[in-house]
Parts: sequence; C-alpha cells; structure tokens
Amino acid sequence: MHKKVFLFLFLFVSLFMFAACSSNEDQVIDENPVSDSNVPLEGTPERKIIYKVNASYDVSDIEEAVNELKSFVLSDEWFDSESISESNAYFKVRIKTERLDTFVSDLNEAFQQRSYTKSGEDISLSYQDKTAKILSLTLQQERLQALYESASFSDSIVINKQLSDVEAELSKLQGELNVFDSLIEYSTVEVRLYGSSIITRSPFFNRLGNAFVNGFKGLLSFLDGLFIVIATIIPFAIVFVPAGYFGLKFYRKHQIKQKAKYEAMKAARAQ
Repeated sequence: MHKKVFLFLFLFVSLFMFAACSSNEDQVIDENPVSDSNVPLEGTPERKIIYKVNASYDVSDIEEAVNELKSFVLSDEWFDSESISESNAYFKVRIKTERLDTFVSDLNEAFQQRSYTKSGEDISLSYQDKTAKILSLTLQQERLQALYESASFSDSIVINKQLSDVEAELSKLQGELNVFDSLIEYSTVEVRLYGSSIITRSPFFNRLGNAFVNGFKGLLSFLDGLFIVIATIIPFAIVFVPAGYFGLKFYRKHQIKQKAKYEAMKAARAQ
C-alpha cells in the first residue's frame, strides 16, 4: 500500500516538473531577441564623398568644341581654371555632384573619348570628427560665457583669452567644413580637348594620326622659324658683310705695305 502511494506521488511530481520545464522552454523561445541588423547604430557617420573626374577627348575643331563644352555647364556651376591654345584646351570645372554622370554623358556623346578616370574620396569620419569638435567647442564657449558674466576682473582676463582661442578654433573648423561641403556638393572635373584632323573610334589610331600630323606641323614650324631667322639676318649681312670684306682688304693691303717698307729698310742697312 505504501509503495503504491509513494509511486503515485513520484509520478505526480515527475509530471509536474516536466510541465514546468516545458513551460520554461516555451518562454525562452518566445523571448528570443529580434535581430538588430536593420537597426541603425548611433554615431554611424553619414556618407560624405568627394568625387573627381579626369577625362580627355579628341575633337576636330577646338573652338567649336570649347563652345559646346561651355554650353553643358549650368549657371550655378563654374570654371576654376581654363587654358586654350590653337591645338588643345584644358578646363577645370565644378559640376553639381547630383548631375555629374549627366555631364560626363554629354561629353561622351559630343566628343571622341581618349581617356577617363573617376575617383571618390570618403571623408565621412573626418567630417564627423570635425562636427563633434565644433559641438564640443560650442558647449565650452557657452560655459565660458556664463562664467565670464560673474567672474572677477583677473578671472575675466583669463576667460576672455580662452574664449578667443575657442572662437579661433571654431572658425578654423567651420571653414574646413565649408570647404568639405563645397567639394561634396560640387565635384571637380578636369577636361582636356585635343584638336585632331584624324578622328576614329580607336584612341590608339587617333594618337598615331595626331603624332604624324603634329610631326609634320613641327617640321613646318621649324622651317618657318629658320626662314624667319634668315630673313632677320639678311639686313645685317647686307651692311656688315661688305664692310667686313673691305675692312679685311684694307688690312691686308696695309700689311703688304708695311712688309715692303720693312724689306726696304733691311736692304738699306745691309748696304
């Protein structure tokens, strides 16, 4: 009898513990935390990228190509520098980053591309660092201004010096951020145009043809310079060559007379 009671109690306790364990396991599963892969991390810097493009093109007419390139630049964009000669042209243009690809596409459609590079510099961390420094210095400036109002004369001199240092550093950092903002908003595009009477789909044959044409032009330029030098010398030659000739003739005649006189004196002494 006692054995049956004991066995019944053992089974009851075992079932109770098994149910409790099952409940705990269910609870653990229900409370499993949701993955935080989509939750943005605080302090993650906003992407700040400076883009630069360097491109060169072959064109048949430099003047016409320059005018067409300038037509692609909007009124709120500008040229940092430009250099134009008879055979080539160079431009450094600031183009809105949001339409950088459109500007490059316009160039590729208008001219025969020779080379192209595009680079991006991520300054996100540097930008965030400078922004944090500005915030810290602004708070320091506010605390110093609050202390200055109730400071003694000697303390106010020290606080005023600290305020000047903080303001100078703030101005410097803000200026650097302004430069960053400008470079981020407006990308730098360097464009080189090469005038060529030979334009094909192959950049290699374009350069080869240009080399031949430029070599021929170089020869003509050399001959042109040579003829100019000759033309410059001729007036001097007309004056100085006859003068030199008669001067040399007079000198030789004078030398002959001097020699004859010397021989005569020598013969007289011998007698």
